[in-house]
Amino acid sequence: MIHHYCPHTYNAGDHFVIRSIRKHLRQHLSDVLFLPKAAAANRGWGKPIRLKGENIDLSNEYADAVVVGGSDLYNNWALRIDRNEIKALQSPLYLIGMGISSKLQEDKPNIQKPSYYSDILATHNHARMCAVRDHLTEKFLIDIGYHDAVVTGCPALYLCDEKFHVHGGGVVALTFPFPLANQGDPALYRWLIGLVKNMRETVKSLGLCPVIVCHDDRDVFTAQCEFPEDRVFFSNYVDEVVDFYREVTMVVGSRLHASILAAGLGKPFININLDARGLGFSQMFGMSDWNVSSTDSNLRYKLDERIRRVASGSIEVFEEFYEVKARYARIFDSFMLSVSNDIRAQLGMLS
Repeated sequence: MIHHYCPHTYNAGDHFVIRSIRKHLRQHLSDVLFLPKAAAANRGWGKPIRLKGENIDLSNEYADAVVVGGSDLYNNWALRIDRNEIKALQSPLYLIGMGISSKLQEDKPNIQKPSYYSDILATHNHARMCAVRDHLTEKFLIDIGYHDAVVTGCPALYLCDEKFHVHGGGVVALTFPFPLANQGDPALYRWLIGLVKNMRETVKSLGLCPVIVCHDDRDVFTAQCEFPEDRVFFSNYVDEVVDFYREVTMVVGSRLHASILAAGLGKPFININLDARGLGFSQMFGMSDWNVSSTDSNLRYKLDERIRRVASGSIEVFEEFYEVKARYARIFDSFMLSVSNDIRAQLGMLS
């Protein structure tokens, strides 16, 4: 199986998604062999890049199936799959965990060229199955003419499955802002760093230990400069990142995949919604009244209040969230079983 994603990325969130997709496929296709191919030039290695040109020829010759699944691959149509090329792909294609993104919550999905809409539609029409991570993404596809997406939630949400609890060594993970925000909106980036500093003071006032968590290697130097007296956590190894989150008391910040992984590990989280990704997640799982918008005039008060509430042991909102998550987990499991069964059927037809 050739898997298109972003293999050369130190962004931990990408790897949570990748791992979950592979974990759930292996439950039904135990002998599957995954071959990675780069999906986006800005975070990929190995030529050729994307599902086009000689990659299509390679897939037709060697792949029993092709999977596209990573993070934000609609973002300016990172895949660049061309509507005039995708029809040449003979291996069955499956799209898993797809999701839109935007620069701000109020913005439309970040698609710069009108032609990309036709490319996206042709790619989805060619795919045998498609799963998307939220209802905002489903609406985006419906608006361009594709109606068969299954809404499963982000695959990373199902990497682990633990019920919510408050324990650990009193460590509060404060996630460092996404580094590319500094390129698109330096003022927002500086404001988010200031917000982390404010939350740090709240955490310390409660006798808890703040740890600044980086999800990307590009975060680390700036985080160390901004928080010279605090522990800054980063690892290139996904298992170490998961192990770290497994031991924290709560997670707070603007890195959505930190909140998503925490949710799977049963750790309370407070997500600061910056764009369509956070908004879609919050709306889908009934967390709109808990997670906070970066544009909320009462943001600092709400963050302080929620941190204190979780620290006191109040996690009723997460018990309700877990029930919703469990329903979507069953949908995701069913979708992955259907993909696996379809791959087996395709292999049977080919043989």
